Amino acid sequence: MNDPDDLPEPRPMPESLRNRLWAEIEPQLETRASGSRSRMLRAPSAVAASVVALAVGLAIVLPQFRDRGQDNVTGAGSPGAGQPVNPGDLHLVRECVQAGQDVPDPASWRPGVRFDLDAENGFLVIRSDEYAAVCVLKNGKATRIEGGVDTRRHVYGDLTAARPFDYLSSWNWGSPVAGSVHFGIVTSEVTAVSLVGPDNSVTPAVVRDGTFAAKTKFAESSGQPTTNHIRATLKDGQVIEGPFR
Repeated sequence: MNDPDDLPEPRPMPESLRNRLWAEIEPQLETRASGSRSRMLRAPSAVAASVVALAVGLAIVLPQFRDRGQDNVTGAGSPGAGQPVNPGDLHLVRECVQAGQDVPDPASWRPGVRFDLDAENGFLVIRSDEYAAVCVLKNGKATRIEGGVDTRRHVYGDLTAARPFDYLSSWNWGSPVAGSVHFGIVTSEVTAVSLVGPDNSVTPAVVRDGTFAAKTKFAESSGQPTTNHIRATLKDGQVIEGPFR
């Protein structure tokens, strides 16, 4: 006999399954009601035993199917992602890693937020448990990696409860600058991010799996301590603000 500790924990039977089983069992009970008392006593016992066995089997099998489905939707190795992953982005991650130089632990990377400027130009933030980087896309193909990986700065291990966010990279265009796409990283406690410009304008960012991106009209100039500020909202509703860099 199996050790009781090896048995799965009891799980409530879905109501639809319970109703269907009862609909099949009840006519049999009514038919047997005309038989001997001993047969009447045996029938419920046998039914109960079969229901218990079926419930135990479902408790073991259903989670396995559910887990397989989740892996197919969110992508392997993406805890807490919680959002569907485009299969094309998974392929892009491999292209990005190959386009980079000296990328640590290449198999550990997964897609974060994707930001397309237009049909030709776009970005995919990729991340591992330790690093994040911005992959520059051209016509849907990875061309190179910027931020994070090459400098070994702006890493998840440096995030704290007081500053659960950090700068990753910015892409400025135009002369003078007509706009900029800013990228950053956050802890798993952060649910929303906004960039606050020097004119106090607020631009919501797109957040995904510890990465974010926002397009604003204010460049993040390396010649200044910081141009933009960041506003992060945590799961508990707390709001933390600070300089982007």
